[in-house]
Amino acid sequence: MEYEDTTTHAQDKSWTVIGLMSGTSLDGLDIARAQFEIDDNGDWKGELLNFECFEYPEELWSRLRQSMELSGIDLRYLEKDWSEFAASKVVDMKLEADLLCSHGHTVFHKPDDGVTLQIGSGAILAACTSIPTICDLRSLDVAYGGTGAPLIPMVDKILFSDYKACVNLGGFSNISISSDDETIAWDMGPCNNLLNLIAREVGKDFDEDGVMARKGLISESLLKELLDLEYHDLKPPKSLGMEWFYNDLVPVLVRNNGFSLENILCTSVEYIAHTISKDLPKGKVLFSGGGARNTYLMERLSMLVKDAELHICEAPMIDAKEAYGFAFLGLQRWLLMDNVLNTVTGASRPTSSGAIWLP
Repeated sequence: MEYEDTTTHAQDKSWTVIGLMSGTSLDGLDIARAQFEIDDNGDWKGELLNFECFEYPEELWSRLRQSMELSGIDLRYLEKDWSEFAASKVVDMKLEADLLCSHGHTVFHKPDDGVTLQIGSGAILAACTSIPTICDLRSLDVAYGGTGAPLIPMVDKILFSDYKACVNLGGFSNISISSDDETIAWDMGPCNNLLNLIAREVGKDFDEDGVMARKGLISESLLKELLDLEYHDLKPPKSLGMEWFYNDLVPVLVRNNGFSLENILCTSVEYIAHTISKDLPKGKVLFSGGGARNTYLMERLSMLVKDAELHICEAPMIDAKEAYGFAFLGLQRWLLMDNVLNTVTGASRPTSSGAIWLP
């Protein structure tokens, strides 16, 4: 297979890139194929061509959920199996592309300790798909002292510049705010991770449209305890991992397990809405991610905000935005362009991050 010189001017061609995203909420593997090119004004433009979300087989889903507790060798087997699953879905879709970029699946993320791990073998993905592959986009930024997340703000700045801010409601909620001078971004708090955890207590994967939460009442004491979590007083740059979720947040729920499921869900939605609303700037704000489909959450959020205009991505971009974004970040890495903003992560410098694997 012949490869193009990656230093060739990007303006000379249109790029077709596949992006893979697996979020901590474990609602599936997102695969997006997009086309990117620079227009006559010198600005990047993107078009989403294809998108599918594939549910994980139950056995793989269970191992991903327990990934933080696995031994080193079992974690390597999990990475192999995840990578082969992801590669098989790309092959099944029969999509041609110049590049493939994988976010992978986050297991550990403790940037204060210089540790982050997103499993997903670039070697397996490249070998099985025959597509040059970019992966491990966080590690270099963490090595330069950054939080390694969020990464999508670079995409928001370049491809969604019509909005003052972009918010993704995935396992965690995160925001990026752009101005002429800089882009800043951070994780605001939990979102689907919290709601899905509670819904699983009654055998549901999630609380569709917030139906169960709507039936409950807000517990002011529980709400206060959640909002008083130390993370919410920290200043950006900051990011969250599942370690924080299980070590800091879940114990609050355990201490308050005397409330009904509906009341805990209702209070959790209110907590999520509060953590988001306090950070929204004036102007147009674009929402994406599975949480944006939770009508009760979006209703509560709209009641709390004052000057922000809430806009929800249309389908399929509402679900595809992060996978679409990682496709663009992979292209920037391939072209040796910076794809991680140190104004977002707090690193000592911006970086062109990601390991490249050639088939």
